[in-house]
Amino acid sequence: MKKKLLSLLLAMTMVAACFAGCGNKGGDAASNGGDATASEGEEAASNGGETVKIICGYGAGGTADLLARKYAETANKLQGDYNFVVENVTGGDGFAAATQFAEEDANTKDLLVFGYGLCYRHDLGKQFGTEEVDFDRTAMDPIGTVDDRTWIVYTTPDQTLEGILDKAKNGGIKMSGGNPLSDCHLELGSLIALEGGNVMVVSGYEGGAEQKQGLINGEVDVFVGTTQAAKDEVEAGTLIPILAISDKAFEGFTTPDGPIVVPTVAGDAKAPELSKDIDFSGCILPAGGTLATHAGADQAFRDDMTDIMKKVWEDENYYGWIESVMLNNFQLYGDDAQKFMDEACEKAIAAYGNLK
Repeated sequence: MKKKLLSLLLAMTMVAACFAGCGNKGGDAASNGGDATASEGEEAASNGGETVKIICGYGAGGTADLLARKYAETANKLQGDYNFVVENVTGGDGFAAATQFAEEDANTKDLLVFGYGLCYRHDLGKQFGTEEVDFDRTAMDPIGTVDDRTWIVYTTPDQTLEGILDKAKNGGIKMSGGNPLSDCHLELGSLIALEGGNVMVVSGYEGGAEQKQGLINGEVDVFVGTTQAAKDEVEAGTLIPILAISDKAFEGFTTPDGPIVVPTVAGDAKAPELSKDIDFSGCILPAGGTLATHAGADQAFRDDMTDIMKKVWEDENYYGWIESVMLNNFQLYGDDAQKFMDEACEKAIAAYGNLK
């Protein structure tokens, strides 16, 4: 493996120490809250049940925030024993919320939007010292999955996947849409590394709109975001999706010339520009996340939360919205959700090994 990522690793150390945002406020997944922990507001109560906070570590308007609010809205309509509200606690790209949650009493009736990317950075930080981690992820106990997403690599219409790969091998490319060691960076970064290239993450954008604008302005070569993050730009023809980090072709985008199918990094729809003799399936990491209670929470409360979650997923108000924003309907509960998360973290560590 060519070790062409020294500059990237140095950049990761500096940026991660400052807790640069992944996805960022108003973007596809997260909020760039800086080092400060700040509550950005709590959704008003809408029924008379016992209040349960859904703590979201990302800013208002991002995918995780919108998903949490749709979940709360749906759950409140389906039952009256609990009133779900959403509170945004930003900072450290989800670290601030996770730390706060982990320090609460186990009987506090809060839930946490607990993403895979946060777990990846937790495990890498604990094992390799990539960044300081002030919480233990075993303090969170997933009750079920609420979000499953496919990362898409976007670029401008004057560029191609072939050109991006060539540039990555001859000097390197820059990406927006994640901070170093975020899930989207681990996926694209490990793929480019296997191709013998180099990726540098450009952080500091204040939201998904700025991340996309950075691509349009030529500040970066690619933007990695969720399927709905640049849907409007694809329809307008200002950005194009060139790669789905998946083993299934992604259908759902419409360009000015009509519907398109986005090629993948593995499987039958693998992009022909990628090296045919390299297996890139290890670059596909689960993206999205779960809702979690505190480890040690009252079992009756956990059972109630699981029952409500299953009802939410059965309601068209929720699963229909998931489909409308081109996220994936993927359901696991309890021990199965925890096992899936643990296995995902093992894959992330392997992807990190490619970067090294």
